[in-house]
Amino acid sequence: MKYAIKILTVLVSLVISAAAQTQSEEVKFDGLGVKLAGTLTLPKLDAGKRAPAVLILGGSGGGSGPTVRDGFTFGAAKQSIYRDLAESLAARGYVSLRYDKRCVGASECKKAESFDDYIDDAKGALEFLRKHGKVDPKRIYLFGHGEGGLIASTLGSNDEQGLAGVALAGSPGRTLSKLMRDWLQLRLAEEGRKPDETSAALAKYDRIVRGLTNGRANFPDEQFDKNNLVDALLLDWIKQYEIVVSLLINDPLQIVANVKSPVLILQGRKDLQVAVKDAQYLEEALKRVNHPDTSLHLLDDVDHLLKTNKGAATLASYADASRPLDAAMLSVLSNWMGKKAK
Repeated sequence: MKYAIKILTVLVSLVISAAAQTQSEEVKFDGLGVKLAGTLTLPKLDAGKRAPAVLILGGSGGGSGPTVRDGFTFGAAKQSIYRDLAESLAARGYVSLRYDKRCVGASECKKAESFDDYIDDAKGALEFLRKHGKVDPKRIYLFGHGEGGLIASTLGSNDEQGLAGVALAGSPGRTLSKLMRDWLQLRLAEEGRKPDETSAALAKYDRIVRGLTNGRANFPDEQFDKNNLVDALLLDWIKQYEIVVSLLINDPLQIVANVKSPVLILQGRKDLQVAVKDAQYLEEALKRVNHPDTSLHLLDDVDHLLKTNKGAATLASYADASRPLDAAMLSVLSNWMGKKAK
């Protein structure tokens, strides 16, 4: 019994020691006409010292919706992948900022008029980091996950002050319309839909997407059931037409080709939302313009949540929030940033 007590004491001491090496601050900063709220996570720093920093730009968890700073909720499972990433980065000596998108969490709500508003909000987050007294403004990285990769690529394409690097994790290399069609086909298969049901659902999807890309924002001749998987997505897109339309049309490859800073592409082989070919398309687009510093890492047993998945690649695995962020992914990211920081 006394040995068990000693072991427990050591473990508690280790947890307290690790916690003492990092700290978190609740912060607010200006987006485009809206006050955004986030968490700044910092390593322990000596007085007057500045550290490299990472701006974490999250995805939407499927479709195009606002995301809270810590991650996603799938059913009853809270996948706090961005909080976990921030803590991992702090343990490696990096400051990080993650934030609630407009109209969710503690951020103010002003309806976005286009996807560009989310990009301008991210610019506000980047400027906040650059001005922070504990951040080295010459060593700031963007980490874009999923849809956040589009924001990171756009910032990296237009930033004039220079970034240390742009990391794209599970970031699409195709338009949202193509990406989500594959995702829906997979979901329908997992639900056990019959071939004719799947064909009809995808035909409806194609009709609505064509209408949206051609400028239609209402579909009075179509019938929708909000409890139906495909219909629920399409209704959400119609509701957010001004935001979604650019994602349906704009080619991520044209955006990433203009990034000037070093680019790291991270892609899990068990990602069911963004395919390996998306990462390869991104790499090819950068190579075509002779980008001087591009790295692609395909990660075995890693899914879209950037977590280790030793089992079958199924969307049902998202319900397991106990799985950790993949150690290999974290190692590749930190090693890449470490080399760029020198």
